[in-house]
Amino acid sequence: MNKKVIPFLVLLVAFSCFSKQEGLKESEMVGLMNRFLSMHVQYKSFDDELSERTMNNYIMILDYGKYYFYKSDIDSFNEHKTLLDDYIKDDDYHVIIDIYDVFKKRFGETMSIIDELLKAPYDFQIDEEIITDRDLVEYASNTTEMKERWRKSIKLQLLNYISAGKDIGYARNKLKKKFELLKKRTDEITRSDIFTKFINAWTMALDPHSNYLTQDENDDFRISMELKLEGIGVRLRSEDGFVLVDSIITGGASDKLPAQLQLKPNDKIVAVSQDNDDWTDVIDMDLKDVVKLIRGKKGTTVYLTIMRDADESGKPNRMAVPIKREEIKLQDSEAKYQIQVFGTGKNAVKIGYINLPSFYMDSTGSKSSSGDMKNIFLSLSKENIQGLILDLRGNPGGLLNEAIEIAGLFIDNGPVVQIKDAAHSPVVYNDNDFGVSYSGPLVVLIDKFSASASEILAGAIKDYKRGLIVGSSNTFGKGTVQSYNELGGKRGAMKVTTHIFYQPSGTSNQLNGIVPDMTIPDMNSVWDIGENKSKYPLNWTPIPSARFIPVNRVTPAIAVRLQTLSKNRIDSDKEFKELQTKIDKFKKQISKKSISLKEESTMEKQREKELEKNRKESKQILDLENDLFLREAFNVTIDYIKITK
Repeated sequence: MNKKVIPFLVLLVAFSCFSKQEGLKESEMVGLMNRFLSMHVQYKSFDDELSERTMNNYIMILDYGKYYFYKSDIDSFNEHKTLLDDYIKDDDYHVIIDIYDVFKKRFGETMSIIDELLKAPYDFQIDEEIITDRDLVEYASNTTEMKERWRKSIKLQLLNYISAGKDIGYARNKLKKKFELLKKRTDEITRSDIFTKFINAWTMALDPHSNYLTQDENDDFRISMELKLEGIGVRLRSEDGFVLVDSIITGGASDKLPAQLQLKPNDKIVAVSQDNDDWTDVIDMDLKDVVKLIRGKKGTTVYLTIMRDADESGKPNRMAVPIKREEIKLQDSEAKYQIQVFGTGKNAVKIGYINLPSFYMDSTGSKSSSGDMKNIFLSLSKENIQGLILDLRGNPGGLLNEAIEIAGLFIDNGPVVQIKDAAHSPVVYNDNDFGVSYSGPLVVLIDKFSASASEILAGAIKDYKRGLIVGSSNTFGKGTVQSYNELGGKRGAMKVTTHIFYQPSGTSNQLNGIVPDMTIPDMNSVWDIGENKSKYPLNWTPIPSARFIPVNRVTPAIAVRLQTLSKNRIDSDKEFKELQTKIDKFKKQISKKSISLKEESTMEKQREKELEKNRKESKQILDLENDLFLREAFNVTIDYIKITK
């Protein structure tokens, strides 16, 4: 099939996240479920397996941190865990309502515990910890265990206020108001809200990327796909009662912060302020409500108190970060290039470098990532470069047809990706344009944050043996397609996984991602993320290879030779030795999955004047002094040029 006939196939950003809180009619439940099942790539009926998964998800949505339900409650709920499918077929929703009623009761009981704990004394010099990994925490067996669990939670939240410069009295008062508001919201939950929570528990049982979206969430998604956000330029997710930084949007406000104020993946946002005075604690707040606090008018400043578990001292790091809101425009995420020359005279090596942050196209089709890439190649062709680096690190995806177009700039013609649904033979999408824009040595850079369309492009380059894939680790591993369908009448939308992607060779990047031909150490490798870390990810089986002719610009012997040369350099490089020490240390700290409840006297405190003094209007395209990975990637490219010359 021609690549130009697939505008409806959009690779959704791998790090997108939606809260699941608002309205769905009971009469719509079965019809909506059937619509999901009719389109889903794997599941076609609501069976016992999905029933058990749904029960687990529903309990998790109501009580993610295990702060309300007791073990006896869970045992009672699990008597129905394989029967939800039967209940739904009979239009019987009593278990769904009953479970929520228990939650509401437990919530009310917890309020008295919280009132007592808010009046209790706390010693912030005692070195104790709170576990943040839900899977490592058992449900409380009795009120004594529950009270201790809440004692640590209250202590942590008080500490967050104190770390932001507030006194204990202020902190207690703010927390009291916060929980009163939570109680009010819980009391206001309607029957349709409960069904919305349940339907998303069910869609999440299908796979990590199928969702029902309320109308508000649908509006947010449309804004994000149009790349026009008046905010801070950060993708967020909710986990363990915290709102966490998932990834930084290239070109956004956060991306332009100076190094000492840069947000990082897994940073916890614990408080938000509009004027650096009246802070709103956002722990245990719904993701959508936190987003509303952060978003605002372009040109205004929002202040975030963030908590970072692991810094070089091994101590919890809390700091206030002021971010000036601005509109994220398409051109801020466009492809950029630079030429780097190594050596002089006859020994000079000229290498082109292209950074591609996403696969994009504006609403008119007049500007696109493939169009920008073609223009870059026109410029590079005049410079007689001897090699090219294409940097896909941190590229979360975008439009599939753009990935196919860009792959066609490197291969003559042929299949780029195969797509398989539940019922039909694989559909092959080809690059049908004969000729290439660049035929020389090619090195493609990837990391854990390269996902979706990035993996399609890197996978095609690898299958054709057209270029060398270099990374610190495998890519993210999102190899599924989602269809996005608005339901009309302000009833929201459904996002359902309809296909699995396959490389031309018949393998898929789903779950484990694209494996690099050779590796270089980098700090991004410390993050234990990926599709295979998601809950209920889809599996896949190989399909027949499409017909294509490999270019064979990269052979196993070449890859081994380049890895050996690179390893020798890295092993003798002092900076890489220090980097590896940091990587090992951070991995150990991150795997700890707990937060200290001890106040640190050396907490970092940043001021807005530092931001104004050090603010960078744009990032350097190349920073070989500080980016060790990129520096070594250029060395590898030079070796590659010499070996294949």
